[in-house]
Amino acid sequence: MKAPRSRRGGARPLVVVVVVGLAALVALLAVLAHRPDTDLRHTVRRLWAQRRVEKPNVVLITLDTTRADRLGCYGYADARTPNLDALARGGVLFAQAATTVPLTQPAHSSIMTGLYPTYHGVRANGGTALSQGHPTLAEALAQEGYQTGAFIGAFVLDGRWGLNQGFQVYDDRFDLEKYKHLDLGGVQKPADQVMNAALAWLESRDQRPFFAWVHLYDAHTPYQPPEPFFSEFVSRGPAALYDGEIAFADQQVGRLVSWLQKAGQDRNTVVVVLGDHGEALGSHGEGTHGYFVYDYALHVPFIVVAPFDELRGVRVDSQVSAVDVFPTILALCGIDVASKVHGRSLLPLMFNPRTHAKAYAYGESMTPNLQFGWSPLRCLRSARYKLIQAPRPELYDLAADPGEQTNVFDQQPALAREMAGELDRLIADTSRDAPAPEAADLDKETVERLAALGYVGAPASPRQAAASQQPLSDPKDKLGVYAAVLRAGELIVEDEHAAAAETLESALRAEPRMPQALLMLGACYSELGRKKEAKAQFDRVLKDDPQSVQGLIGLANILLEEGQSDDVVTLCKRTLSLDDRNTQAYALLGDVYIGQHEPSQALPFLEKAVAIQPKLTRNRLNLAACLIELKQFARAEATLAEIVRESPRFPGAQFNLGVLYEEQSRPQQARTAYAAELTNQPAHFKARFNLGKVLSRLGDWAGSIEQMREVIRIAPRRPEGYLFLARSLLHESAPLDEVQALAEKGLGLAQAPDVKAFGWFLMADIFGRRRQPDKVNEALRQAQLQAGAQKGGARHATRDD
Repeated sequence: MKAPRSRRGGARPLVVVVVVGLAALVALLAVLAHRPDTDLRHTVRRLWAQRRVEKPNVVLITLDTTRADRLGCYGYADARTPNLDALARGGVLFAQAATTVPLTQPAHSSIMTGLYPTYHGVRANGGTALSQGHPTLAEALAQEGYQTGAFIGAFVLDGRWGLNQGFQVYDDRFDLEKYKHLDLGGVQKPADQVMNAALAWLESRDQRPFFAWVHLYDAHTPYQPPEPFFSEFVSRGPAALYDGEIAFADQQVGRLVSWLQKAGQDRNTVVVVLGDHGEALGSHGEGTHGYFVYDYALHVPFIVVAPFDELRGVRVDSQVSAVDVFPTILALCGIDVASKVHGRSLLPLMFNPRTHAKAYAYGESMTPNLQFGWSPLRCLRSARYKLIQAPRPELYDLAADPGEQTNVFDQQPALAREMAGELDRLIADTSRDAPAPEAADLDKETVERLAALGYVGAPASPRQAAASQQPLSDPKDKLGVYAAVLRAGELIVEDEHAAAAETLESALRAEPRMPQALLMLGACYSELGRKKEAKAQFDRVLKDDPQSVQGLIGLANILLEEGQSDDVVTLCKRTLSLDDRNTQAYALLGDVYIGQHEPSQALPFLEKAVAIQPKLTRNRLNLAACLIELKQFARAEATLAEIVRESPRFPGAQFNLGVLYEEQSRPQQARTAYAAELTNQPAHFKARFNLGKVLSRLGDWAGSIEQMREVIRIAPRRPEGYLFLARSLLHESAPLDEVQALAEKGLGLAQAPDVKAFGWFLMADIFGRRRQPDKVNEALRQAQLQAGAQKGGARHATRDD
């Protein structure tokens, strides 16, 4: 019989058991931390199954231009962000999230593909589109049976830049016609309008799971929040108005969260909130964003909410990146990633936030390089340190120096070398086998308006210093020049082209080879009628970069106006050899052949432009005009009717309908169409001229005379108005002296043979009424000498002269 154990002795096994239990728990946590992501996806599937959810809904909210340190949940005491703060309390907050690029389009391209810009190729706003070859989050979810809808707050994310891939609904409707200059940052919708569209779509959906992307742009300049936010924040200064914009966006996020709750969808929906980039607010001398890669631009809020108790109130302090969003959302839906990604699923960190594996996030700003010819800025960020690769490299201890004011590169050489090696490896690994970037499908007007503001107009590779040249300049030394070019863009938006040209000329004296400034100056000179000087700027761009598509197209547009058709064809073919989907080149080739009265040759180029980018109204209008010339009336009328239905005031749409009706001998409808064009465009010379002619055909000679007198007032250097007014007055038996003076004035201005022929036939009629047979014969002889003496050429023109 065993002796009984003492209490003390008996306690030891209990302690051992507790210790063993703790050890097992630690071991379990370690296993969880290192558990393959596939295992965690199985865990997530099980958690959804417990809630009887086969496929969870996904809501992705991207907060444009939103700094992490301006939200309450990130420690900002003055924030008014109760809804975002509540989401953070109920979900997972990533304290050290970094975006890839401090610009909207490339940052969202990384979010939607899980790829760094080194691979997806979208390095700046404006000229490069996300390639159709890069699978997107929307495509991945659509393949799983999800309904997909996107609701966009700014033109910079218009579908023509490729982010509409995989979305069944992509709400990017902006009234671009009211903007003479398409400042990508200026064409936007307020958050309430974006949210209205999103909620309407959510209400109308069927029972399938949905993926909704809501893009709120309000924190972008200008900082003008609606009431009551404006009154609340205005007294605190411009930076406070920025806070007011974020507060307004937060309110709209609250509307979406409330809808999910009221609709009973909050228990089967994953909500992800992410900033695409931040805002400088004057830090480091930068007013807004897009130039430097300091943390005000790259450190963004990132919150994930899933209805699992295990993921409530979690804070992750490890380094994460915007490229992690794509695989993390798929993992939370229990879906395997089937495409190449650079990001990682964050499920291990979410379930065990105390894991501190070494991780880095890559960021870049190619704006100084691509648009100015200076050095690019690339950086590598960890949860504590950031290395910025530049001619004068920088290293910051973010824990001790969150404002990045003290460069410790020289003080920590070993760490600097280690991070530099990691950065070089990351760039090499993520850019390996990268496909060529894809140009955006932009029409001539859009490109011209964007070019005037200096946006890159074609896909581009980073510029490198030639072996014989000096090293590329450090962007830190060029901030003043950069600011001057930005100011020139503001002047262009205000139609102050002369002042903008002076500003650019001054900047170019300091930096003679800046591609952005040269392209902007070329656009300014063209607007000012200084065509020779404009061509010189495009030539300078092409001398440094013969593959500059924007330079080629800019020069081609000027040469087209000068009638140098062969050179235009050469430039367009060179453009298409670089980018075979360049709609501008196809449209210009169509213009050339239309101008040469060869519509059958123009047709395939115009059809190609529309096929590549069917939503561009100007391309469809040019195609319709060509179809009229080819007498394909039914197709032309259907195209024009579609344009008028979509954009009733689009310049030229009603005019071309009038031309169509004239060709079909429908003068009453032609009169109505021309009158509608003049209601929208009172100074449209050709519409008024054609209306005058139609009125004469209908026997309304008084109306015709009124229109022709207005034609002369609008276009005093055009011969047609004088000649047709003379004809109408002749019909009304006006004094022959007045009629002859008008006819002689028109003949004196005429250049085209057919117009001259018409003028001489008119003079023959006048001389006949004056009983001057010798002069009649001479006028008829002069008319016969003119080629193509059939009828005036203004009616079928498709370009405004």
